[in-house]
Amino acid sequence: MGYLMTMRKRIGHIARDLFLIILLIYTLAPFFILFFNSMKTKEDFYLNPFGVPKTFNFSNYSSAWVKGGYTEAYLNSLLICCTAIVFVVLFACMAAYALAKMNFRGQNIVMTYFVLSMSIPVSLFLVPLFFIFKTVGLMNTIQGLIIIYIAIYIPFNIIFLRSFILGIPSLILESASLDGCSDWGVFWYIILPVSKPALFTSALLVFLWSWNEFFYANAFISTGSLKPVSTRYLAFTGTYATDWTLVCAAGMISILPIMTAYLLFQRNFIEGLMSGSIKG
Repeated sequence: MGYLMTMRKRIGHIARDLFLIILLIYTLAPFFILFFNSMKTKEDFYLNPFGVPKTFNFSNYSSAWVKGGYTEAYLNSLLICCTAIVFVVLFACMAAYALAKMNFRGQNIVMTYFVLSMSIPVSLFLVPLFFIFKTVGLMNTIQGLIIIYIAIYIPFNIIFLRSFILGIPSLILESASLDGCSDWGVFWYIILPVSKPALFTSALLVFLWSWNEFFYANAFISTGSLKPVSTRYLAFTGTYATDWTLVCAAGMISILPIMTAYLLFQRNFIEGLMSGSIKG
C-alpha cells in the first residue's frame, strides 16, 4: 500500500508539472513569436514566420519608434499614468481609512455603492461622458482622460486598501489619538507608512491599467500628438499593416514598460496582494 501511495503521488506531481509546463509554453509562445518577428527582415519573416531569426535586426525598433511617434506617445502615457496613480492612491487610501477605522452613518451604504459601481460595464458611461465632456470642453484632452481613469479605478482600490487597513490594530490608532494626534495625523504618520506594501501594489495596478487602457483613450482622444501608447499602436498597425516586422517591433515597444514593471516589482506586487488578503 505504501508503494502504491508513493507512486500515485509521483504520478500526480508529474502530471501537475507537465500541465504547468504546457501552460507556460502556451502563455509565453505569443510573446516569443512577437519578439523573434520584430528582429527579422521582411524576407526572413515571410520565409520563416514562426522561427528564430537568422540575424537579429535591431533597426526595426528604431524605425518603428520614429515612424510611430512613440516619443510623444510615451510622454503622454507616462503623464496619464503618473497623474492617475497619485490621485487614485491618495484618494482611495483616505477613503479606505475612513471606511475601515471610522464609524459614521451610512458607512455600509457607501461600501455597497463602491461595490456596485464595479459591476457596471464601463461602456455604459461612454455616451453620458461624451455629452458632458463636450459641454465642459474636455473632449480630446489628456486631462479628461485622466479624470475618467481616476473615477473608474478608485472603487476597486478603495476596497483593496480597506481590506489592508482593517488589519492594522485599532489600539495603535487609539493610542495616537489619546496622545493628541488628529485624524489627519493618524492617517499621515501611521496609516500611510504601515500601508506601503498595499499602496505600492495599488500604484502598480493603476499603472498597468492606465497604460493598457484602450476603450476610453480611443473614444476621447483623436489628435495624434495626444494619443497614448495603446491607441498609437492601433494607428501604427493601420498605416504599416503590410510590414509585419515593423508592426511586431512596435508591439514590443508598446509592452516594454509593462514587462519591465512586472519583472522589477513582481515580488513587491505579490507581497502587497498577499498581505492585503491576509490582513483582510
